[in-house]
Amino acid sequence: MRSYHEPARQTPIRESVDVLVVGGGSAGLCAAVAAARTGARVVLAESHGFLGGTLTAVTLGSICGLYTVTEDDIVPAVGGLLSEIIERLAFLEGPRAPIRWLETATMVYDPFLLRMVADNLVTETDMTLALHTRAVSVIMDGSQIDGVVFEGQDGRWACRAKMVIDCTGDGTIAALAGARFEMDPDSIQFPNPMFRLGGVNTDKVTAMKRPELSQYLEQAVASGFELPRTAGGLFVIHPGAVHLNVTRVARDGMPPNTLETEDVTWAEIEGRRQVMLYRDAFRAHVPGFENCYVDDCGTRIGVRETRRITGQHSLSVDEVMGEARFDDAIACCSWPLEEHGAGRATRWVWLRPGGYYQIPFRSLIPLEIEGLLIAGRCISASHEAQASLRVAAPCMAMGQAAGTAAAMAIDGSVRVTDLNCEHLQERLLQQGAIIHKRGSKIA
Repeated sequence: MRSYHEPARQTPIRESVDVLVVGGGSAGLCAAVAAARTGARVVLAESHGFLGGTLTAVTLGSICGLYTVTEDDIVPAVGGLLSEIIERLAFLEGPRAPIRWLETATMVYDPFLLRMVADNLVTETDMTLALHTRAVSVIMDGSQIDGVVFEGQDGRWACRAKMVIDCTGDGTIAALAGARFEMDPDSIQFPNPMFRLGGVNTDKVTAMKRPELSQYLEQAVASGFELPRTAGGLFVIHPGAVHLNVTRVARDGMPPNTLETEDVTWAEIEGRRQVMLYRDAFRAHVPGFENCYVDDCGTRIGVRETRRITGQHSLSVDEVMGEARFDDAIACCSWPLEEHGAGRATRWVWLRPGGYYQIPFRSLIPLEIEGLLIAGRCISASHEAQASLRVAAPCMAMGQAAGTAAAMAIDGSVRVTDLNCEHLQERLLQQGAIIHKRGSKIA
């Protein structure tokens, strides 16, 4: 491959702060707000023109991992900033109740209104927000990360920080800093776009069960529609409109590597082709969708898995299914293993009713890199464990913990690895987070 030698240049250091959060999705939004509310000077950098990540850019439509569920009860497993976000959504559009779905429960929401809630959270908090800003390199002093270099609308600039929190989902900052990570391109979960159909008879759809929808889509396949997936979720957000998570993007039977430009470009185009394919299949075979049209589609494809950064503790599938408890727990997660692999179905492995496991703070601390925390789907975990913890609610809890921890470490003039976890847990509990000691139950 030919190469071009870039001449040396001076990059302006636009900001010098306590905490730099890179990525403004579920984890990053909560990390930045938590750090700022804990007293840190914060910069939040996001590559899109809005915050919310998968919840807003992919138009997901439901917040997963929020509840632990039994036959009789639906109880929050995540609180803190997520509870505040739900309250703010209720103020804008009226209160919503959790809905039972399969063996769990979820909370539906309007993606645009969630963008507004995120805007308000950030602008009401004393921090600096940089949208349309992409990280391109890191500033290192040996094994210590001292800042990040960005490309923005007005060129290249740098931000120095005492602590950096990688909430990119892909572990971009950690990888640039030289952190170890795991990623098998042949076994990562398949991505897919999500979309909203309008013109739907939602009275019919509300009564439709998941097996019934799968049966209709299998009929569509039998009639000639080449649908890659026939098991999926649909959520009624407003009368006449339904959010759908039913597509699956595979390239020659394998998951595209969304960290590679060629693969992710192909996947975006293929994903939009599938949206139109499913629109036609729904029109022809699913009652209530006879006059449907594509009302919205995510601005980017939904990515489930890329890098998993190697940390002080790698959460295992045995710990997930065994409902592990940790002395340094900073969050709870009740979501099942949800694995999107080859074939037209999705693999679910459920925790017991009312069950949950804990996420340890050590899984947010990368090995060998100082001054860096990880929050979101790229924390230290096995491939199977990541299939549970990657959803929005636990990512928000991780972000809140990371932001609080970073601010506390700076305030106490200690390395984050030396932070007293009991003090961190006490602070998180004061913020309304849900953390339970070893042997305790949520409900």
